[in-house]
Amino acid sequence: MPLLPVRPAGPDDADELLRLRVAVLDGGPLTEQWRTTFRDDMHERLGTDPNLLAYVAPAEEGLAACAIGIVYRGYLGPAFPTGLWGRIHTVATDPDHRRRGHGRAVTTALVEAFKARGCGSIELRATAAGASLYRTLGFEALDGFMTLRPGPGGWVR
Repeated sequence: MPLLPVRPAGPDDADELLRLRVAVLDGGPLTEQWRTTFRDDMHERLGTDPNLLAYVAPAEEGLAACAIGIVYRGYLGPAFPTGLWGRIHTVATDPDHRRRGHGRAVTTALVEAFKARGCGSIELRATAAGASLYRTLGFEALDGFMTLRPGPGGWVR
């Protein structure tokens, strides 16, 4: 299947990125403060922060899909000759545009951008719905990943 047209996201896409991001949250922080913070951050950083990468698939109205990721700098090592690695934080497709290749197209564009930036590794957290797509793009499961996050009241001592 040929890849569909995609383009880098810009500041004017912030509202649509928020709409798509909310669509994939599974009970996450959907407060108005969270929405405003996310939208404003995307508006401010897209096109100016070289470590924030985002690709979108345009639709007749709005966006059909998006993929958002960040380039991180770690330490140098055999697997990280540049010290850079990428993390895909969001891949979202509008429900009316699913199963048409938009998710694959934006994810492929983001992966290629990470490679062009010199990332030695790219990671993501796959949902059950997205796992098969990521496997076809070469991603493999890696056991043992754990997360420490603050609770609703912040960090507890």
